[in-house]
Amino acid sequence: MESTDMKRLFPSRFLLTLEKDGLVVLFHQLRPEPVYFSKKSWQEITSCINLGIQPKHNIVLELVARKLFIVNSQTDQQMLEMVREQTIRWLNRPTILYLMMAQGCNLECSCCSIPALAKIYGERLLSFEDAIAGIALWQKHIKEQPQDNDLYFLIFYGGEPLLNRGILERLLPYVVREQKAERLPEKLELMLCTNGLLIDGELSGLLAYYKVTVAIGMDGWQERNDFIKPKHVIKRLINDGVRVVASITITPTNINRLAEYPDYFRELGISQFGFNLMKGKALIHELAGGSIEDYCRAAAQGVLQGLSSPIVNGRYYEYQLEKKLIALRKGLPFSVDCTCYGNQLVIQADGQVSNCPFLRFDQGQVRELPGTFRIGWTEAVKTWRRRLPILNDSVLVEYSDSVLDGGGCAWSSLELYGDVVARDTVNTIFTKEVMYGLIWTLLPKKQADALRRGETAYWGYRRVRF
Repeated sequence: MESTDMKRLFPSRFLLTLEKDGLVVLFHQLRPEPVYFSKKSWQEITSCINLGIQPKHNIVLELVARKLFIVNSQTDQQMLEMVREQTIRWLNRPTILYLMMAQGCNLECSCCSIPALAKIYGERLLSFEDAIAGIALWQKHIKEQPQDNDLYFLIFYGGEPLLNRGILERLLPYVVREQKAERLPEKLELMLCTNGLLIDGELSGLLAYYKVTVAIGMDGWQERNDFIKPKHVIKRLINDGVRVVASITITPTNINRLAEYPDYFRELGISQFGFNLMKGKALIHELAGGSIEDYCRAAAQGVLQGLSSPIVNGRYYEYQLEKKLIALRKGLPFSVDCTCYGNQLVIQADGQVSNCPFLRFDQGQVRELPGTFRIGWTEAVKTWRRRLPILNDSVLVEYSDSVLDGGGCAWSSLELYGDVVARDTVNTIFTKEVMYGLIWTLLPKKQADALRRGETAYWGYRRVRF
């Protein structure tokens, strides 16, 4: 192995160090490939580096290969530019289409923005013609991007989409025909997001026939801090062969009960579920003077409890954990918590096109847009992308661990701070706390014990050739 000039080494701007239970982990925020040490061995190595002395273990080559320690500040800039290019390519992939089937809903949940939006835009229902035009627009976006093994999603959303059941029933065979004609991706998941109250036996059978995943929103199913169990709806769907998932909003009311959800959902036969943070003014109202930071950290700890509940095929039962863990395992710099940065098209119930289901920066009526329209080229998306630390030059001077914060939510920022590009404290604290927790899951217990006993000097998650 080649020698390293220890006197010229200094830590990368993107080096992050965490400690836990006598261990230290180092990783590059732009390419998280962690290296783990005992606290004692890391202190010895740090001392050697500071003194310009070669440690007895040849770990320095590993640290240099991972760009954790560098000899030239241009290395950080070059790495940043490379990852930025990758990020832009990824953000330009339109993997999601939201069809907002109905602006209104048959429930009024305090944590939901739909009632307020319905008052502004009216309780509109999406027309079949606008839905078809939205699918055609999505097809143009998809055609221009290289295909790979990514899963695409066509999501029937609302409000409550089943208020527009007739149009949904017309759209399902149309989508399947388009897919069979290879005008839609082969790996396409159809998803219906609903509170489930309007599902009957006939519709359940139809959803099974068209292989629609049903995402049951549990946000409004609470009474006196207890669950109202929609067992009859979920049982009917599962018995008919429908894949059922669930979503639950983390509120100040249920935040101390998050550990109960995995077992409860498992008992119902739900294949996977996802926690969602409250956002904006609704969260401030529910906190009633409580600390946002405390809420975010408690939420992160509650979500991390899902680590103990993997399903049979090895995927994490909680969707947010799985998404972030996949990003880490692939060495991606962060898991974006919002897909409004170019990854999705939203066709609102009134036919307007936007990049977000809730924070509407309408781009025009879907049947009237020019053929050259692409969501990633809009000023709304360009503005929102500045929210992402990795695309903002402030990442070089501010918020030393900001790359991992996921960018936050523009809607929450606008409600809390009056600016769509303001830093979203709620989501960024939560995401970083979760990412910090997940970093440690990449270290096997056997290796952790060996590090603590001093039997090995260090352990790297992914072998780096140098």
